[in-house]
Amino acid sequence: MTDGVVIIGGGASGTITAVALAQFPDAGPVTLVDTAGVFARGVAYSTEEPQHLLNVPAGRMSAVPDQPGHLVDWLAARGERADPEAFLPRRLYGDYLGELLGSAGPRVRRVVDRVVAISPDGPGLRIDLASGRPLHARAAVLALGNFPPELPPGWAALPPRLAWRTPWAMPEAWPAADAEVLLLGAALTAVDVVLSLLARGHRGRIHLLSRRGLLPATHPPRMLQPLQLGERPSRLRALVRMFREASAREDSRAVLDTLRPELGALWQGLTAVEQRSFLRHLRPWFDVVRHRLAPEVGASIAALEAGGWLIRHAGRVVSIVEQDGRVALRYRPRGARTLAVLTVDVAIPTNGPVMDVRGLDDVLVRSLLASGQVRPGPHGLGFATAADGAVLGPMQDRLWTLGGLRRGDLWESTAIPEIRVQASELGATLAARLRTAGAGPAPR
Repeated sequence: MTDGVVIIGGGASGTITAVALAQFPDAGPVTLVDTAGVFARGVAYSTEEPQHLLNVPAGRMSAVPDQPGHLVDWLAARGERADPEAFLPRRLYGDYLGELLGSAGPRVRRVVDRVVAISPDGPGLRIDLASGRPLHARAAVLALGNFPPELPPGWAALPPRLAWRTPWAMPEAWPAADAEVLLLGAALTAVDVVLSLLARGHRGRIHLLSRRGLLPATHPPRMLQPLQLGERPSRLRALVRMFREASAREDSRAVLDTLRPELGALWQGLTAVEQRSFLRHLRPWFDVVRHRLAPEVGASIAALEAGGWLIRHAGRVVSIVEQDGRVALRYRPRGARTLAVLTVDVAIPTNGPVMDVRGLDDVLVRSLLASGQVRPGPHGLGFATAADGAVLGPMQDRLWTLGGLRRGDLWESTAIPEIRVQASELGATLAARLRTAGAGPAPR
């Protein structure tokens, strides 16, 4: 029971929001609810494997927006390597977030449970838990993070030993050292799994299958400096032309880094047709430059590919079946008319999270959509939100969100540099609204 704020999701975005809210006593108690109980770490930072590195240098990963050196200072205080250009092990970043959450003390209460429904309850909210005992709050924040990968048709019908449901498994479930493995997807998650296989002495060939067969770009050894790019056009075609022309003169990674603080405004300036065109045709190329590998990781992946142990395929999955105790996957190679077949021992989905909430198999999301309490965001990406993160719908005066669920409205909304700003602003907004509500009704 609480009369304060309940934050649903205890990963990085929920943790940073809880810490921001804890600075405002008027907001009342803060309750952080997490299904797995992996507070502060979530999926991204709960890995214990040292080869899993951040894909952003430490100097840009402070969780406190007005203290850009906060993480580096924390490293120095612990006697760790305090290099702003270093790519830290993700488990170390999880330690950092854990200590940040601990600094909020008893102001943040932790609950391990699954939220299954949210509904209006007088001026507040009723939050139903799987355990059966509801919470009552003045306001709630959805900090759900990334969702599981989208599995192709037929995938879930195979035995889990042949076709994993998630890219993360218990150590005893990893493939045999000489197994031939297929990773569905070739982005950052696929690279993580490749590194995990190598750390376990894997010797078999690893296939990466994605629509375009693209690997993430690699960061340079030192952070790139902003560029002078001139006036930003508002139309998609002109933006693409500007990016290409600038990339012909400068490093494309520096071009995108320069534009990154403006990506939300540029996205919102596009028409719905232009946004759909970007998602359909340009997003994979954007992601290659935007979501990069640490230099040492990029070098390892390049060496594997050069040695023939890592093989990339570009195409679209047509079917996947069990055949003689192995996995037979038929796909249409990019630009080809005939189908190709890959036969492997194990298939692992590394194709990134489900993007369209309308097809998401999540009990809370399904409940909110079915009850009409929320509506999908543009193109089905997340939920429709107001400028301050309020979730549009009947509960928009008491339900907020941040991170991936704002992707449809902001596009660039899933990384720490964006989440820390959203969390800080959300903390101040909620505290002010709850302070006003405590003195009397304050209609939206």
